[in-house]
Amino acid sequence: MTKKQLYKMHGWAGLFCLIPFMLICLTGSILVFKTEIDMWLMPDIAAVVEGEQRLSANRLLQQIHQHYPDYELGSWELLGNNGQADRIYLIKQGTDTWYKAHINPFTGDKLSEPTLMSHYLTDWLLELHYTLLLNDIRGLDEHLGTAFTSIFALLLIFLGISGLIIYRHFWRRIFTLRWDQRLLVVFSDLHKMVGTLASPILLVLGITGGYYNIAIYVHEWQEHQDGQEHHKISARLYNSDLNFEQLFTQTEQYLTGFETTYVLMPTEPKYPITLFGKVSSNNPLLSDYGSTLTFDAQTGNLLNSYDIRQQSFVMVMVDTFRKLHFGNFAGLTSKVIYTIVGLTPLLLGITGAYLWISRRNKRARKSHSINADSAVLNSKRCQN
Repeated sequence: MTKKQLYKMHGWAGLFCLIPFMLICLTGSILVFKTEIDMWLMPDIAAVVEGEQRLSANRLLQQIHQHYPDYELGSWELLGNNGQADRIYLIKQGTDTWYKAHINPFTGDKLSEPTLMSHYLTDWLLELHYTLLLNDIRGLDEHLGTAFTSIFALLLIFLGISGLIIYRHFWRRIFTLRWDQRLLVVFSDLHKMVGTLASPILLVLGITGGYYNIAIYVHEWQEHQDGQEHHKISARLYNSDLNFEQLFTQTEQYLTGFETTYVLMPTEPKYPITLFGKVSSNNPLLSDYGSTLTFDAQTGNLLNSYDIRQQSFVMVMVDTFRKLHFGNFAGLTSKVIYTIVGLTPLLLGITGAYLWISRRNKRARKSHSINADSAVLNSKRCQN
């Protein structure tokens, strides 16, 4: 493939993805600070005053069952030690519809009623970011949006790589901005500089975002390719008499340094209870959900343990995708950098579109001039 052909493909891909990329990147930049925005916009729901000790898991489960008698617990994020309310995800009895609610882990108080998953502003932005809201359109495939954003993530990777190939000698004039030249030259310099500087993070975002969306789509397809619908919960799928506090406190026996961060309850018959958590490690990029302990939902017996520290390089790398995608691996510093870089596709889209249109118009004028000269020449020949 020639450089000219690659340049043309780069331009068409950028134009095709212009509006979706702007939406995805703008929402992504905002969502880097999702936790902070939630705690600022709805402090009575998302934030809690940290107590000396959380209530026991058994007590909190009792409170959840009392607060939400028409729902079954689907999953549970344990966040109280970060000044955040625990987020619980509920399934309305007789349906497969998920809802979100908040509970204070230090007092057991109910902080919110069950709401649909995209009810709050940042949750709606998250849905827009991952699916462009296409999953919610009736009559279309319920995972259409996930499939589309997966394609856009792959195109973002292509744009990043092709841009670096097209401007492979970028280091020579990477910081050159000829402000005194015409707008086409200024936009060209700006496009090259911003694209080159932002490309490493944009490639990371494209790879990690594409992986998660493709993984979700493939998982749903594999689980329901035979047309079977999600299980509609009509009864509790785990033993209510299980000692969950014991499950939580005995995790150290199975995985050294394990701290539970997320609990997935069985949502289909014969599914287990899975505790996700973080483990002590020298790798700052390991996620807070990379290791798991799986228990029988009726007896509480350990079925399986998964220690991310003992996995292959590939599995560890995939686990780092979470922090690399959300940009929270270096605190406020990485969040600010990700927010700024996440906005650069807006500038790249504007400058790229202007360059494409300008050059297309230039070729059109050149072609028109050639055709006009040819017409004049033919006319003179006819006269002779």
